[in-house]
Amino acid sequence: MTGPAESTARADDGPRYDVFVSYSQHLDRDVATVFQRGMENFGRPWYRPVHLRVFRDMTHLSASPDLRGDIEEALSRSSWLVVMASPLAAASPWVRAEIDWWVAHKGAGRMLLAWTDGRLEWSPEAQDFDWSRTDALPREQMRRALAATPGAPRWVDLRWLRTQIGERGSVPSNDPRLLADVAEFVAPIQGRSKAELIGHHLRLRKRRNRLVAATFVVLGMLLAAATGLGLAADRQRDVATERQRVATSRQLVAEATSLQYERPDLARQLLVQAYRLSHTEQAVGALLGSAGIPRELHTDGAARAVAFSPRGRLLAAASVGGVRLFDTVTGRVVSTLPGRRNSTGAVAFTADGGLLAEGDSAGQVRLWDVSDGSRPELLGSARPITAVDELSFAGTSPLLTVGNGLRVVVLDVRDPRRPEVTGYSSAFESALGYGADASPDGRLVATGAGDERVRIMSLSPAGRLSSLSTLDTPSSAVVFSPAGHLLATAGEDGNAALWDISDPRHPVRRASLNGQNSWSTPVAFTDDGRTLAVAAGNGAVQLWDISDPGRPLQGDRLTGHTNAVTSLAFAPDGRTLASVALGDAADPDEARRAEGVVRVWNVHGSRASSAYASLPSGHLSSQPFGPGGRTLVTGRPGALHQVGGIPEPRHLAALPSFRSGGQTYSFSPDGHTLATGHPLGLWDVTDPTDPRERGRFKEAEDPQGVVYGPDGTVLAAAEPLGPVRLWEVSDPDRPQDLGTLPGSGSGSAVYSGAAPVAFAGDRGLLAVFSKERDAVQLWDLGRTGGRYDPVRTDVLPLRDADRVTALATSPEGNTLYVGDSAGTVTVWDITDPHRARAEGSAQRHSGEVTHLAADPARPLLAGADDHGAVRLWDVADASAPREVALLATHERYSTTGVAFSPDGGLIAVSTDDSTQLWRTDIDAVLGRLCAESEPITESQWRQYLPDRPYDPPCA
Repeated sequence: MTGPAESTARADDGPRYDVFVSYSQHLDRDVATVFQRGMENFGRPWYRPVHLRVFRDMTHLSASPDLRGDIEEALSRSSWLVVMASPLAAASPWVRAEIDWWVAHKGAGRMLLAWTDGRLEWSPEAQDFDWSRTDALPREQMRRALAATPGAPRWVDLRWLRTQIGERGSVPSNDPRLLADVAEFVAPIQGRSKAELIGHHLRLRKRRNRLVAATFVVLGMLLAAATGLGLAADRQRDVATERQRVATSRQLVAEATSLQYERPDLARQLLVQAYRLSHTEQAVGALLGSAGIPRELHTDGAARAVAFSPRGRLLAAASVGGVRLFDTVTGRVVSTLPGRRNSTGAVAFTADGGLLAEGDSAGQVRLWDVSDGSRPELLGSARPITAVDELSFAGTSPLLTVGNGLRVVVLDVRDPRRPEVTGYSSAFESALGYGADASPDGRLVATGAGDERVRIMSLSPAGRLSSLSTLDTPSSAVVFSPAGHLLATAGEDGNAALWDISDPRHPVRRASLNGQNSWSTPVAFTDDGRTLAVAAGNGAVQLWDISDPGRPLQGDRLTGHTNAVTSLAFAPDGRTLASVALGDAADPDEARRAEGVVRVWNVHGSRASSAYASLPSGHLSSQPFGPGGRTLVTGRPGALHQVGGIPEPRHLAALPSFRSGGQTYSFSPDGHTLATGHPLGLWDVTDPTDPRERGRFKEAEDPQGVVYGPDGTVLAAAEPLGPVRLWEVSDPDRPQDLGTLPGSGSGSAVYSGAAPVAFAGDRGLLAVFSKERDAVQLWDLGRTGGRYDPVRTDVLPLRDADRVTALATSPEGNTLYVGDSAGTVTVWDITDPHRARAEGSAQRHSGEVTHLAADPARPLLAGADDHGAVRLWDVADASAPREVALLATHERYSTTGVAFSPDGGLIAVSTDDSTQLWRTDIDAVLGRLCAESEPITESQWRQYLPDRPYDPPCA
């Protein structure tokens, strides 16, 4: 170690430093580098050398056999010591030695602290650091320093600097916060005020900037041509890059569409990535319709059977590993029935949903209390048979039928803790057959037989079975319709049939269902008995419309299972179908065939559906949503539904309807009143579960369509054969007739639910059909005080031979959308109601435009035509509306209403007897797709996006 005299001698001969920086190389190397650069350049003109000399070991020390001597020599030549305080620095022997040397030879008066990490707490009472809360400084060294120079030391908080370097990699030298903190150190070193130093620094920077600006002007003139060429090249490159992103996005949408049934998880991930790359109309449309991609629920081992609870909130899935209960809304596992069991092959709920029966391959039947699905309780069990393949409760009676292909046994489960066998079929009646079911009224049991027959047996209240008739049909599955008058059978040869068993002693074949492949086994009815699902071999499920059982209509075929389907079940609402197949896999390429998968399909009748929900009533007005978007009113039959704030829509109340073709109901802007079109009247719906009639307009003859003005004080009522009439309804109990709009009319448009009136935002302007429907009239309500004096401001003509068929306005009321009988949607600028002008048009509808609705939250327009197609248009550029989606309603010639919710999150499309809902909030749709699928794997990414680095969209 170098002695003091020798160190001093060496210091006199070498360079001198203004500052010596003591720090932990493990933690603060980057911070010390930025700090050194900031100190050296502070207040320095660009053309001069550094103003302050800062010593830091990494920049001033070279290889030496006497490192400690070199450090002490640098300390002796330095005027100030800056210690970067952190827990690692406090533990560093070099930092401790440097502080000890400084205090011993130069005192502590010229020592400054830069706090970079850990805790630093000063105790004014003790005039010392609070060492119980301080870990950024060495305790012994700082106590010696404070003893040498009492009083609170000076420190600056640089923790932000280390954090920002960690996040961004660097900090610019002109960062205002860095300049301010560096000035805190420079001020005592130079003996000047901080404000003076910063002012001087800023003046120097301004001079430099002026010089740099002048230099760049000259360089800019010289490089202008080259820059222009470079920008052009950049623009071309950007255009090419964007085109590539658009092409890739469209390709991903196409790939997702092609595999959405076989590999739904991957399809969801590809759709999210497609939208992430580019918001193409294909990506937007696919996202809006993504509810049609089936969900996958995983069981413990190969799935065998499924059953929905009567209330529809639970789905029981049986597998070789037992039974899992799923929440049908979220898809999450609610519970798993405990206990080690053999392979479970059948499950069934009682009519009230409180009891679940499960049967396994050893013939054991267990009865569970599932009134609280999250806490199932085993009540009792029995072993009435060698193996269980079929379970069915006989309606509301306490009888459970158990089948295994050799025999059908009846269990009395009146006391589920002690189930008892009450009856069984003879070997002749069910030997070597498959399929068994009890009728909903509990009076019949049907079972397949090995001699290509189906036996129909009566079931007595005591649980006794007796043969009634035999159907001559191959069968491996039999299911009663919910009403009990039909029996569906399906055989291993691919034949399926419907039988009328109103007289069970003399069944009559009503229809044969063709279109199946070989090995048709499970079948399932919807609760309304209008749709039948039949397993069609090769993993497919065929849907049938059997509204007329004598003339069934083939619907959609659902594909995606990799093996034959073994079980089917519809949810009570008929919109959800669950299916399983033995040994099926969620992702065949990932070698997970041992896993069981339950596929949950979104259906509407006999069609696959892309809507997220459906209501069993239809006929919407142009104002069917309450102001918060939580409530929706339908007109056939009249009903109020809650559609917001809950996972699934819920019926709130029924409303009377006096017209067989459907009623028009429109919400007032405050949501407290409903206006009805036939008869014209008002209802108080402050409590939507208890609507109350307020009164009728006795002067009105036969209005059909009603539309509220934006402030709720005016109601427009349209009559089929008359003009549009206005009513003042500030007091709903005393409406006042404001008269008609001369030359206006609606004709037969109101019968289809189209609104011949559109209010333009809150501008006091409205558009109406002309009497001949060959033009659109604009009217200014002319409200002065409490009086109205409507004045027609303009007439917008249509082309020859076309008729006005639909109207809608933009949320702010400056744009009018007009649909016509030729399928054209025309966009009009009505900012000046006296000089409206056409801006653009689109003609993609294949038939008459029957309804239009504008999204209140974004530039989106929905249009429906008389062929049932609903198209969504991006109207941000009014001169060129761009189609972004086609909603598959699967209805033809019967669309009766289209409307957006007030927040734009939902779009509702109605027919005469149903209303379908789509989510239009893209962010919410993306979140759902990510939640319902596992992240794309790196191998899948390389397959579909080989030119891009792996970056999962849902990570």
